[in-house]
Amino acid sequence: MRALAGPAMLLVIVGGFLTVRFTSREEGPSRDFTELEFADSCYSLSTVLISNRFLSGASRTWNAPRDDAWTLKLDEIVQGPGGPTRIYEKFTFEQDGAQVRLVSMEASAGLDTDLAHNLDTLLEVPNDRHSTPVDRCQEPGATGYHFVPRR
Repeated sequence: MRALAGPAMLLVIVGGFLTVRFTSREEGPSRDFTELEFADSCYSLSTVLISNRFLSGASRTWNAPRDDAWTLKLDEIVQGPGGPTRIYEKFTFEQDGAQVRLVSMEASAGLDTDLAHNLDTLLEVPNDRHSTPVDRCQEPGATGYHFVPRR
């Protein structure tokens, strides 16, 4: 009987963990929001975020500051010359018709908060990888901000 107690307890713990993991959901924008085209770029916001995800080990937190807007906060602790340092960036995206635009940017001291610079930075990876464009940009001659169509 005691031989079963260990495996049974482990099964209960694992089952509880999986139940919590798959039934709880972090707050975040809907798929309808993330599938909108990002700033005339030919890429959806989700494509831009996923392609840039691998560049950072930062934790991600979403909140909605107002209707039709979401703020993504990236927070990371990095080892600096004087010890661990907290670095953060906050990107606020707002729906504008059938598109999403980067409308504000906050960051730790020393990081660039210029919207045009950050827009260019966010679009570098999907452009370099020739990520899948939104439907309108799959037609010959389609254009988008920094969009480089496949040959």
